[in-house]
Amino acid sequence: MKKKIVNFIVKSVFLLESLLAIFIIFGVIVGSVDLFRYFKMIYITPPLQTFSLLQTFLGHTLLLVVGLELVIMLVRHTPSGVIEVLLYATARKIIIEAKSMWEIFLGIIAIGALFAINRIFNPGKTFSQEGVLVNSAMPVEEVNKLAKVNIPKDLGNTIGGVIFNLAKAEGKEIKEKDVYYVNDAEITIVSMEENLIKNILIRKVKDGED
Repeated sequence: MKKKIVNFIVKSVFLLESLLAIFIIFGVIVGSVDLFRYFKMIYITPPLQTFSLLQTFLGHTLLLVVGLELVIMLVRHTPSGVIEVLLYATARKIIIEAKSMWEIFLGIIAIGALFAINRIFNPGKTFSQEGVLVNSAMPVEEVNKLAKVNIPKDLGNTIGGVIFNLAKAEGKEIKEKDVYYVNDAEITIVSMEENLIKNILIRKVKDGED
């Protein structure tokens, strides 16, 4: 009973996050219309008076970009998505709202720290003793980069989609602990929530290893 309640709560949270992502996308689309209005205002405004207007235009554009990155963060659930949102938000703060060299300096330090975290800790990459643990929603391209494998992109957009297509081709039912082999990659389903794949272990298989 407790497990069913927990699964219901988890699914409800994912559903709410998806709905929020959809609302943000619609908000960005509606907000994009204002960009054309800014173009018209910039065109009819005398050159010496366009600075503040152009600054507002850039701020609005960068805010839309932050909104799109937030959607990616909500959908993918990867630490690297959080880093990207923070990078764009910090860049917007420096370009649009910074009023002094001190604020710009602090912004540069913040961006440098984010790049250092991305370089040293490689967000989104969780190591186990045998491979790399990833979320099923992670794109295949990013999985290949993290695990240093060569999973064909035409098998699916996400690693979860790859497993779905492989299982369908083999006529198998998707279950925990199932293992699939693609090129130099060993793909293991680590955990599932009812019928949904949650975490996947990716391991690079050496030549001659099965």
